[in-house]
Amino acid sequence: MNMDLVNKVTSAYLETAGGSDAARLQFLKGLWEIQAGAAAVIRPYHAPAADAAREALVAGRPIFSVSAPEMSVAEYVDVAVQIAHYVSDAAGLSAEQSSALLDADLAGVINADLLARAVLSPEAFVAEVANGMNLTPETALAPVTIAFVLVSALVPFLVGPSGAALEAAEFDFRAWGSGRCPVCGADASMGMMGESSQLQGAERRLWCGHCHAEWSYERLRCVRCGTRNPDVLRYTYVEGDSAHRLHLCEECHGYAKFTFIDDLGKPVSMVVEDAVTAVLEAVAADQGYTATGDGGKSSC
Repeated sequence: MNMDLVNKVTSAYLETAGGSDAARLQFLKGLWEIQAGAAAVIRPYHAPAADAAREALVAGRPIFSVSAPEMSVAEYVDVAVQIAHYVSDAAGLSAEQSSALLDADLAGVINADLLARAVLSPEAFVAEVANGMNLTPETALAPVTIAFVLVSALVPFLVGPSGAALEAAEFDFRAWGSGRCPVCGADASMGMMGESSQLQGAERRLWCGHCHAEWSYERLRCVRCGTRNPDVLRYTYVEGDSAHRLHLCEECHGYAKFTFIDDLGKPVSMVVEDAVTAVLEAVAADQGYTATGDGGKSSC
């Protein structure tokens, strides 16, 4: 994670942001600093051979299914505890919630086997940890809070290996053809489009919030269900902000967020873009669209 870029872009947005938007960006900026510090630690990652990576991709499997990063439980728990303390201090939790979060015995629940499964199945990992801690929506430590901590702590251990995996694959990712990350398998968090030095021509690229991989994706295709039917696909945006748009699909009722770089007119950090486009998620939900699509269709 390039914190110089993240800080530059965050500062630019904070010049015009106010109220809850500014508070959220300031909070996330602190989280990103913790993640960047943890990601800066050099850890060995054995990228798969190009043939093995390509074979997995052609079969529709992410690269980490061939060779996943190995994470030390002690290191991971240390990062998770750092984030837990930060969330306790800065997220506006009640005294009871804050105390419950600080008292959470992560080291007593997380083991090597469980952590290894987290790379490809973070949701299942979170559910197993929450279950091991006997968390319910009624407990002082809400499952959604521990989920935020656990998933945020995974990111620093994935971003370095993700870049190495993409490079090792020697693969034209336009052939991947999926809205799932070709490295870790998570659903794309959002994408970008436009004429830029970061893009090739008017390319459309997707971005993974888990491992920060980027990959090319067809311009006229639903990110969630894969349909290419132009009659069911459209972009929309909040008046006054054409740089941030929702790509909506009437076939699966899914959506994906996009930053249009030409309209943005400033440096781009996808970490920050994902944060500042949170308002679009509420707009999509109000209109009946979901981040995963509910049409029951996986590909076209």
